Amino acid sequence: MRYLRIIIVFILILFAGGFFYISSEVDIQQGLIDLLENSNTNQALIILVIFGLTLISTLTGLPIFYLSVALGFFFPFFPGLALAWLINLVAVMSTYYLVKGVYANYFKEKYGKRKVIQRINVRLKKYGFWTIALSRSIYIIPTNLINFSFPLSRISTKQYLLGTIIGLLPESFINVASGYLLRHELLLMNSSGQSILKMGLTGIFLFLLIGGFLLFRSRRKHRKKDRISDIVPLLEED
Repeated sequence: MRYLRIIIVFILILFAGGFFYISSEVDIQQGLIDLLENSNTNQALIILVIFGLTLISTLTGLPIFYLSVALGFFFPFFPGLALAWLINLVAVMSTYYLVKGVYANYFKEKYGKRKVIQRINVRLKKYGFWTIALSRSIYIIPTNLINFSFPLSRISTKQYLLGTIIGLLPESFINVASGYLLRHELLLMNSSGQSILKMGLTGIFLFLLIGGFLLFRSRRKHRKKDRISDIVPLLEED
């Protein structure tokens, strides 16, 4: 597990360093537009790179939503949706077989006899398909939680595969649609006479960012006051 964390940190540093190296002397917006204009000639390379990054990220527990967004950015909507669904399906099932093959027996020997685990396995044996499909369809549930926990249960491969096939559709749709909309917004903002639009969007973003920060600080202060008010009566009673 320690080596896995080292690998994840190394990959993050590598990608961060590569990003800053590429973007240090290039205007990011213009670079994206140039990449978008040349995407038709490099589609096979883009698919290969995104597939490789998705597979590595899924196996190591890194976020992958931005890779599906990239498919919506570089490809038409329906081809991008099909590619995102297929690539994620292959990556998820690869993770399933890896986790099941490496950790399932150890998990079963150490925790399999606990009543909670046995009840979960009974439920998954009966409702495994719907559990996987709904868990993946609800976008707010972390995908890593699903990818690394369910293979340790007694859910069948068929249930997991069918549930993943259905459950990945809403997630892929949202991500690809985001990339598709981002592409058209970027092209719109690059056209002449859009400086006011850029300034307006930048102002809205800054307003939301500052507002969110102030709201977060306000909620923290209220929580501290609530904790103090809960503790003080106890001290008075003693």
